[in-house]
Amino acid sequence: MAARRFLIGLVLVLSLSLPHIAASATEEQTPGAPAGTNDAAALLKRAADFLSQSPHFSVTIRAGYDVVQKSGQKVEFGEIRKVVLQRPDRFRSDIERGDGEKELVLFDGKDIIVFSEKNGIFAKASRPGDLDGAVTYLLSDLKMRLPLALMYLSRLPIEIEKRVRSVEVVEQTVIMDVPCVHLAARTEAVDFQIWIPSEGEPLPRRIVITYKHHKGAPQFWANLSEWNLSPDIAESLFAFSPSEGVRQIPFLAQMKLVQPASVKQPAGKKGGKK
Repeated sequence: MAARRFLIGLVLVLSLSLPHIAASATEEQTPGAPAGTNDAAALLKRAADFLSQSPHFSVTIRAGYDVVQKSGQKVEFGEIRKVVLQRPDRFRSDIERGDGEKELVLFDGKDIIVFSEKNGIFAKASRPGDLDGAVTYLLSDLKMRLPLALMYLSRLPIEIEKRVRSVEVVEQTVIMDVPCVHLAARTEAVDFQIWIPSEGEPLPRRIVITYKHHKGAPQFWANLSEWNLSPDIAESLFAFSPSEGVRQIPFLAQMKLVQPASVKQPAGKKGGKK
């Protein structure tokens, strides 16, 4: 069975980003869907608008994802992420994986930091600016992955407009902590489902993504709970002070930018016989 490693800067994290969502609802109501909840695109956009306009929030994300083995068997791994976000330029995600390994992803408005407690190493990249720019840099330039990354961006509604090809209501469910509308959507890259409260604050309770073009069609799922729109956030929460013995290493993408120096022969050593 394939081994799983998460060495910062040396091994890329499994791609679990929020599905590329954009909005284009089917006009017909899904059979069995509750009356009055068939405007799926409007509900999806409302949730995106609400998240993108929230100045700060915290949330606990319990997630699982498939890793397809060479045999074709799918094996699920899990993790818990505790996220704290403060716009325009603060973000922290504390991660605990199923095997007990702990990691941290942090942005303090100036630097992006990824820390592995088990390995005693961290990578750091300078990226002054807002959170949108930092997340884009983390994904595009550093080639790292951040689960549900688009959910943290202020431009989330724009991404919705760009990418979803269809979205429809599946049903209204009462087995969550609050009644939710279950939506099913499709993009060119993935199929995804999302459960959004039918009343009150449209904070997603569950997301399931199917990577339909990948071998074995692996899935990622996330249950989102303990939402807090007014968390008590101390500035020290976004400070990183490595303990003694913790080493800094470059991100893998940074290492690839360093070209080896050309080898030059010493003067007088060209082509002569020894």
